[in-house]
Amino acid sequence: MQLKNWKNLFFCILLASSGGSWCCIRVDALESANTDIWHPQNLASTQVNYQQLCQKLQPQAINSLCKQSSESHPLDSEMPLNLAQQTRELTPAPDTTEKPEDTQKQNDPPQLESQPSNLPTSPPDSKEQLLNAPEINYSQRLERLIQLLPSPKLSPESDSDRELGLRVRLLPLEQQPPPPTEQPVVKFKPIGSLQGRVGYFQTNNIFSSNHSPIEDGFIISGLTLASTYFPLGSKTYLNGSIDGNLIRYLNQSQYHYNQVRFNLSIYQQLSQRMYGEISWSDQQLFYANNSDRLDSFKAGDRFLNENSLELSLGRRDPLTSRLTLDSFYELSLNFADPLSRNRIINSFWVSLNYYLQKPLQVGIDYQANFSDFTQRDREDQFHRIFGHLNYQISDTINMNVQAGVSLGSSTADNIDFDGWFFSINYNLQLGRF
Repeated sequence: MQLKNWKNLFFCILLASSGGSWCCIRVDALESANTDIWHPQNLASTQVNYQQLCQKLQPQAINSLCKQSSESHPLDSEMPLNLAQQTRELTPAPDTTEKPEDTQKQNDPPQLESQPSNLPTSPPDSKEQLLNAPEINYSQRLERLIQLLPSPKLSPESDSDRELGLRVRLLPLEQQPPPPTEQPVVKFKPIGSLQGRVGYFQTNNIFSSNHSPIEDGFIISGLTLASTYFPLGSKTYLNGSIDGNLIRYLNQSQYHYNQVRFNLSIYQQLSQRMYGEISWSDQQLFYANNSDRLDSFKAGDRFLNENSLELSLGRRDPLTSRLTLDSFYELSLNFADPLSRNRIINSFWVSLNYYLQKPLQVGIDYQANFSDFTQRDREDQFHRIFGHLNYQISDTINMNVQAGVSLGSSTADNIDFDGWFFSINYNLQLGRF
């Protein structure tokens, strides 16, 4: 009986040899157990030949042959399954894991140092007024000159009277009743002002990134409630202000944020051209939009609280009647939450200004900041070279345009300050109180 089965199986092999089924492969494997067909390389080549031959074999013939083989040899029925399993183990499985993105995810919070809070600025107008006292107008100067001239004295006799031999006696005039006393007009002295501003800032490296710089811009709009310079002495003044700004990016809308800043300073005029100032400020930044991720930031979350103690010196040197040179130095101690933002900043600023006419001023500026972080091993150096145009539209409206380049580096690998920038600002005094 066993010999008959082997004959049937051999007949099956002969029929399948033209198609090269798995039955042929298995019987050859049994008969040549000492061969190296089970080597992985041979298995792979055998599978290729099998796939090519099976395309020529009719499905009915395969089913009938495999059915007969399975009935006569139950042990051989397990062999194709084992071979297929081994072949699958040798074939690499497809990679279904997602590769991490090279760029930062949209919903991840940005780095704190990427916020462009160090915008190009100019000295406040109030300090310029203290440095350059306004000239007295022509009518006031004329009045002062008249007061300084000696008043003419009336002589009892004039030369003409002597020639005529006449003596003129001045009779006193009748006393007129004094005019009714008028109440002195009290001039209004404002103690503060409310100012509004709208500005646009554009750069090709909005987040100061070294790996993937992003070109974008943002619109800044805000209000400033500022006090006047209250005199504490002949040359000492006290000033305070509260700022609120809304910063809105054009493309990176998920990073919109709001800024609140408090400032208190003591101004000391050292000379007609030089002043010093000690100030304290606190700025807080809040996210304006919710993140799409549940575990990320929400609108209203504060991501920076920074207190700064600043000591500054400023000077203005007139070179010609229209050309002036302004210089400025500031030492700032910053204490922040998170603590990783604690740092010491040395800032230098030089500006060469030319007055084309009374309301129009142009100039070129250079700024440099050197930051030393106290809670981690990091140092930054930042330089900015730009030109500016200031136009005083009226007594309450001012427009400022700036354009230039930023240069700098950091010991942090992901920070790079190189890029160009452009900004335009419109300032409006809303009122005094």
